Amino acid sequence: MTNRDFTPGQMGYAFQWENRDQLEATGEDSKLLLAKYRDTFPQFNTTADPLGVLKVFDQGMQGSCQGNALAQVFSICYFLATGRHETFSRSAGYYLAQKKDGIRGDQGSTLSGGQWVATQHGMCLDADWPYPSRYNPDMPPSANGKFNFKLKATKPLQDIDALVEWIDLGLPVQLGITWNNSCDKEVVTSYSSRSGGGHSTVFWQRRASGNIVNINSWGTRWNGDGVHEWTVDSVKAALKGRWNVFIGYAPDGMSFPNPQALS
Repeated sequence: MTNRDFTPGQMGYAFQWENRDQLEATGEDSKLLLAKYRDTFPQFNTTADPLGVLKVFDQGMQGSCQGNALAQVFSICYFLATGRHETFSRSAGYYLAQKKDGIRGDQGSTLSGGQWVATQHGMCLDADWPYPSRYNPDMPPSANGKFNFKLKATKPLQDIDALVEWIDLGLPVQLGITWNNSCDKEVVTSYSSRSGGGHSTVFWQRRASGNIVNINSWGTRWNGDGVHEWTVDSVKAALKGRWNVFIGYAPDGMSFPNPQALS
């Protein structure tokens, strides 16, 4: 693939290079996956507090939001499959996706690149490929042979009912959207698809109000704890955005390798 120079003005989700054909071709039908997990694995129905399961990441000055979000998705799926907590490599999620995308330079990767990492290449733990303070796409020797974790991915979720059902089953959704001032609220009540930079975050769980929790990667100072909420209507509006993509993830099978066996 031809190298692509990064276009200034994005926040990290390189929406103009998104490969929707790949997302459709390699993702699975969400209703079939929902039926499988709903009927066979009732332990997915969980009311776990996201902040009790996940570390809130801070991507710093790097445009690695897609890698940060993908690492959170893996941590969620690992918790659902094993009941244990583990931190996955933000670097692998970002830099390997960039390599797949053919993007050169910092601040850009796609959800299709991340989906390839998650479902085909495999992910490693954060301890095997730690997050650097500055952009450095070189994989360390410690990560060799450690990409043993994989997930199932849906095709892009198109309607609000499918997305809400996925969330209500206890599964995460990674989103890549055009982010603007309508998103910078403690509770997003209306989403505008007007121009903005690309950003990737994670939906997981719903509050008692019915609002969906959105996990960001701008540290705990953002909104006081690093997360905020979206109303279902605001998510419905975001689904209509030209550049916006929503991908549901679930554990592949239901077993992850024992982290101790990988060290």
